[in-house]
Amino acid sequence: MGLAIQNLKKHKKQYVSFGIMLFIAAFIINIALVLNSQSSDAYDKQFEKLNTADINILIPLAQDDDNLLNEIDNLKGVTLTERHEGLYSKATIHNFAGTNFEMNTVFYRITDKRDINLLNVSNTVKNSKGTIYIPEYVSKLGGFSVGDTITYSIGKQDYSFSVGGTVSEMEYGNYGTNLIGAYLPKKAYKTLASRHRSNLVAEYSVKLKNNANLDTVKKRISSLISDKKITLLTINNRKTTKQARSMISNLLIAIFVAIAFIIFLISLFLSSFRIRNHIENELINMGVLKATGYTSSNIIMSEIIPYILTAAFASIAGTLISYTVLPSIADFLATQSGFSFRPIFDWSAILLSTGTTITVTGICTYFCARKIRRLEPINAIRGIDYKRTTKNHFPLATSKFSVKFSLILKQIFASLGQNILLFILTFGIMTLLAFSGTLLYNVNFKSDNFLKTISDEMPSAIFTVSTQDDLRQLKSTLQNDDKVKEVLGYTSVSLNYANGAITSFVSEDFSRVNNNIVYQGKNPVKSDEIAVGSALSKQYKIGSKVKITNDDRSYNYTVTGYIQSINNQGIVCELTDAGYQKISKMTPKSLNVYLKKGATAKNLIKKYKKKFPNMTSTNYEQLLANSSKMYAGIVSSVTVIIFIIAALVILLVMYIIINALIITRKREFGIYKALGWSNRQLILQLAFSFTPIISIAAIFSAIIDLSLVPIMNNAVWGMLGANKNHFEVSLAVLLAFAFILICISFIVSVVLARPIRKINPYSLLKE
Repeated sequence: MGLAIQNLKKHKKQYVSFGIMLFIAAFIINIALVLNSQSSDAYDKQFEKLNTADINILIPLAQDDDNLLNEIDNLKGVTLTERHEGLYSKATIHNFAGTNFEMNTVFYRITDKRDINLLNVSNTVKNSKGTIYIPEYVSKLGGFSVGDTITYSIGKQDYSFSVGGTVSEMEYGNYGTNLIGAYLPKKAYKTLASRHRSNLVAEYSVKLKNNANLDTVKKRISSLISDKKITLLTINNRKTTKQARSMISNLLIAIFVAIAFIIFLISLFLSSFRIRNHIENELINMGVLKATGYTSSNIIMSEIIPYILTAAFASIAGTLISYTVLPSIADFLATQSGFSFRPIFDWSAILLSTGTTITVTGICTYFCARKIRRLEPINAIRGIDYKRTTKNHFPLATSKFSVKFSLILKQIFASLGQNILLFILTFGIMTLLAFSGTLLYNVNFKSDNFLKTISDEMPSAIFTVSTQDDLRQLKSTLQNDDKVKEVLGYTSVSLNYANGAITSFVSEDFSRVNNNIVYQGKNPVKSDEIAVGSALSKQYKIGSKVKITNDDRSYNYTVTGYIQSINNQGIVCELTDAGYQKISKMTPKSLNVYLKKGATAKNLIKKYKKKFPNMTSTNYEQLLANSSKMYAGIVSSVTVIIFIIAALVILLVMYIIINALIITRKREFGIYKALGWSNRQLILQLAFSFTPIISIAAIFSAIIDLSLVPIMNNAVWGMLGANKNHFEVSLAVLLAFAFILICISFIVSVVLARPIRKINPYSLLKE
């Protein structure tokens, strides 16, 4: 142990730099572990606390059956069923984060007694008149506080309410579920219901027995509803709802784990390099120790223990300090998920991260240090290691190059292991920068690429009218408008398939859409064709039939392709106008409007509101701009963090390597100084010796990343249901990052090589 402590004190700067690397890795991995475990556990606990239903269905109130409650309750696997009345509509929230936000909304009476889907209402104010209670998601993301006025549009009518409080509920939740709630006092609900009777629905909330299979019971309920010829408006379950609400959290966890893994791997590479270099430098001393009675195990442990102690201290410190930022991360996730949780101290996460770090560090350092067993004391004392041969690359006496350039080449070729390590580390860091830089480039500078990935369709504005005559007149007028580039019949409707509700995009011509979301196969063209979402791709193969129902009509469509959508859990489809007419008496009355460059949706809406006062409109341009702004802020923050981590890693890696080289070549540098070399010349010579391998690795990585980054993008966005991303990977951007990486590495090398100035040739002669 004494040898280990002595070694630790002698090379404390090396261990500090190693510890900083592990500190960062432990800091990040603990955040990921806490989010992964505590967020999920807190969600489940809140789910149980509020006795949330395992399955929720909505059916038209007009089609409700008096016996339906008992029939669902008697299904195998069901333990309790509760019924509530609500008003279901595609409502628009005005000034939601600066725009009009359209979302399927269910309005309930907050006064209704509930045994299932309980509500936790907070931040309430006493204002019985015109009050509404909104979910956390609407409050946090939409920017509505208690006492603010919030306006909903249902059909052609606007309703303004005062926010009376926020509601924590686990039934619906956020945009990803494609359904949110709103809760009204009895009187306000009665007024709303009297004006929109056709939108009234019956909600059946179902709790299952502990051993019941969720999907099986869901199919039983869907079959029962279908047999009774009742329209199933929506059906959601706890599994898909949790997935939708945890989408951003899971994405961040994946990114954090990847970064932590890379840093930890780099740390192990560096420890390996450091141990091998230390054995080489201390060969004589190790021979003396063996000759005086120290065993190989004693010397090996003196190498291993400092790393284990450093790993233990750094990982514990990293995990502990991570709790200072976890509340802020949890608040950010609450904005996206509509679910709040407070991270708590977790010993299991600390033990897991610390234990793994110590164990892996111990194993890695042992395999690096076991070479000591092969050292013969007499040979080690003489400075001889028969396992290592040294070749004199570019001898100065015969070299065709200048002395300075020959010295640089000698250093490059003399440290092959070091250069391989630098190549691997540079490649890894460059790939990390390429991924984050590509994300930043496509969100901040090529925002359409990002928006096309996360959006279904991207018009400038959406206009909706109530009659076919108005539709024809509006379309004709728009087509003659010199500001309008394209007018396309396009709408979104809720239909049903075998397992419940499905959102359908209906268009007169999918070849004219701005954002083609088909990632395999093709869009429907004929009236008997359909494209289905990624969630249905395993169930329905291309060429197979899928039965779509609406009210009392149904039709078997042929699947022509698969479409992506991060909304509604990928339970979506595409139908042509003619295809939709096979199952609906109604015809779509919505138009997507695409503007020419320079025109704004705001001015267009203002203009056509005067011509068509009964028209409803959505400023999709503003909605996309707000979404882009929000995500740009998130991505920029994550990218900056990655850049800081990358720069810190470069600094630590170069410090360890350069420090080791200066120690190893101290006498050599002293001789050069005695021969007349200046400090500046030696520092630049050392810095330039790293430049070729770093440059080759960075440029090679940039070229490889042209193919690698798209694979990484597909993997990350595929987790969210975006199987077809539109991200552009620019070689110019990648080469720019490579150049920056090379420059930073050179500057860092110059700064870290400054200890060469302290080398005194006279002192070396006296040693």
